[in-house]
Amino acid sequence: MNLSKFNYMIEVNVCLLIFAAMVTLMLLLGTATDHARKKPFMRWFTVLLGTAFIMLMGEAGLWCFLGDANHIGLLKFCAFLSFGFGALLNAIYACCLVGFIRERVQVSWNGAGIVSAVCAVFILLVFVSMFNGMLFYFDEKGMYHDGYAYFLVDAVDIFSLIMLMLIVIYYSRYLGTKGTLTLLSFSVFPVIAMFALPYWNPTPLYLATTLSLILIYLLFHVDMAKQLAENEIKLAEKEKELAESRVSIMLSQLQPHFMYNVLNSIYYLCGSNPDEARTAIDKFADYLRNNMESVQQAELIPFEKEYEHIQTYLDLEKIRFGNDLEIIYDIGFTNFKVPPLTVQPLVENAVKHGVTKKRGGGSVTISTRETAEACIITISDTGKGFDLQNYENDGRLHVGIKNVRKRLEVMAGGKLEITSEKDIGTKAAVTIPKRRTGYERNGS
Repeated sequence: MNLSKFNYMIEVNVCLLIFAAMVTLMLLLGTATDHARKKPFMRWFTVLLGTAFIMLMGEAGLWCFLGDANHIGLLKFCAFLSFGFGALLNAIYACCLVGFIRERVQVSWNGAGIVSAVCAVFILLVFVSMFNGMLFYFDEKGMYHDGYAYFLVDAVDIFSLIMLMLIVIYYSRYLGTKGTLTLLSFSVFPVIAMFALPYWNPTPLYLATTLSLILIYLLFHVDMAKQLAENEIKLAEKEKELAESRVSIMLSQLQPHFMYNVLNSIYYLCGSNPDEARTAIDKFADYLRNNMESVQQAELIPFEKEYEHIQTYLDLEKIRFGNDLEIIYDIGFTNFKVPPLTVQPLVENAVKHGVTKKRGGGSVTISTRETAEACIITISDTGKGFDLQNYENDGRLHVGIKNVRKRLEVMAGGKLEITSEKDIGTKAAVTIPKRRTGYERNGS
């Protein structure tokens, strides 16, 4: 079959190029509306598809107006779109490629920078050629001719394709076999298409590039689907961990010894001070109800609610320990949210493992303050203190702190810092970023 006749079938070439442009436009619309479009490599890929669309329409315009002496200016403009945006396509693909790899490992932008620099110089030459004909020109009949420096077109194409191949091959260990082969197609397919250029030029190059873009689009979507599935698994694991921590906290909060001691205190109050006994029963009921409600909460709650629960707990402990337990509140502000049952367990630790273990008791101070970026809740006591290096050997204390840390990190991006000194006391500081707490400035 004599392929060279395709060079004279203008309608066929125009239809094929416009078809390729429409396919590229569909890919562009799909990418621009994709939920993952904010990823760096997807942003580059969106620009890549837009560039390919303009390049294809420029080449289609060349075929449409070829031989029309009345539209030589338009022919030159279409040639600029075809040649210039073709080089720009290679530069953007290099950036897209590096962006895709950087989703897996931090790599240098140097390779993409080299390709981009060469292509930028070439685009400048394409622009100059519209006036001096060094790369291409049109005669008085509107027919296209290669310029005296046309070899630069092939040189830049070959250099760019080789560089893109080398980048993919060099980082192939991070891409896998499927990813490597797909990303190589952008360079390999045009090289294969070059064998048809002596007979049919240059439509096969554009069709090869379009086919490669389709494969890369599919690769990116498969990769994003895989990442989405992995994220869902991680989310499920975090939810499982939160559920386990809620159960663990519930069990620690409903310790039989605490309940027995409270009920025993109420029993004696019934004989000595019935009114106070009734008040204590109300507080104990509130404590149990708040515990049950907090355990079921899967979202952040207003700090005021956690604060009320803390006060109820401490009122019950005051019944037991009297003057041996001093409570100090230094609440600077409350207009923020916290994960449920993250502050109250720390207060309980301060009482149970700190103040009440020290002869003569001590004080527990709860305070809140804010910085420009975070809300900070501090629970400090003047109790017995403990050795931070060995506290993990204390099962209950360790489990409680571990659960609080997990809930803070997963639900609010917060952190817990603990400092302690034997026979001096312990300080627990909860820090929660304002952007995660629903923070509102007082008076707003």
